[in-house]
Amino acid sequence: YGCDSIMLDLEDAVAENQKDAARFSLYHALTTIDYGNTEVIVRINGLDTPHWQEDIRVCVAGGADGIRIAKCESAQDVKTVEEHVAAAEREFGVEVGRTLLMAALESPKGIMNAYEICTASDRMLGCAISGGDFRKCMQTKFDPSGIDMMVARGQMLIAARAAGVQCFDTVFTDLDDNEGFEAEVRQNKAMGFDGKSLINPKQIRLVHQVFAPTEK
Repeated sequence: YGCDSIMLDLEDAVAENQKDAARFSLYHALTTIDYGNTEVIVRINGLDTPHWQEDIRVCVAGGADGIRIAKCESAQDVKTVEEHVAAAEREFGVEVGRTLLMAALESPKGIMNAYEICTASDRMLGCAISGGDFRKCMQTKFDPSGIDMMVARGQMLIAARAAGVQCFDTVFTDLDDNEGFEAEVRQNKAMGFDGKSLINPKQIRLVHQVFAPTEK
């Protein structure tokens, strides 16, 4: 589809009783499919679950380019994941340092700690805000103007820029609202985001059009 990156999900998209089966499928997907120049990231289960350690082993063994830390709230979360990633790289003979990390900021605590999260590891490629969980924490809901997440987006962007890592906005879930989607993407670009998380291939073209440099 021409996307820059794809994310294979072991977290919310997978039922609790299917986590082991999902890991088998993940390993198969990582080792048998040629993704060309597309970066492959895996979203692992949260550190408050019994799944994340085995998730990391499968990601590293399969050769994922990066791991997305779900519900990341502190620098210690990043360091904990990094420690297990390094151990898995040694275990499976993968070059130490190859597997990158990104943080999903999904709560007020995660946003408040954004800078220390972004600077917690040399492996950190960037951070992304998760709108659904964040809005739930803030006891608000989606607003077309973006006011519901404006402060959080701004704070995360400032932290990411200060840390020298990339910063990505949340998904836009209403696939029938093309005007609303375009407005949000253009607002993201104006705010300084590096890109946007997507949930459907038909959204890719517009994001590329908005974010790509002009010939001039």
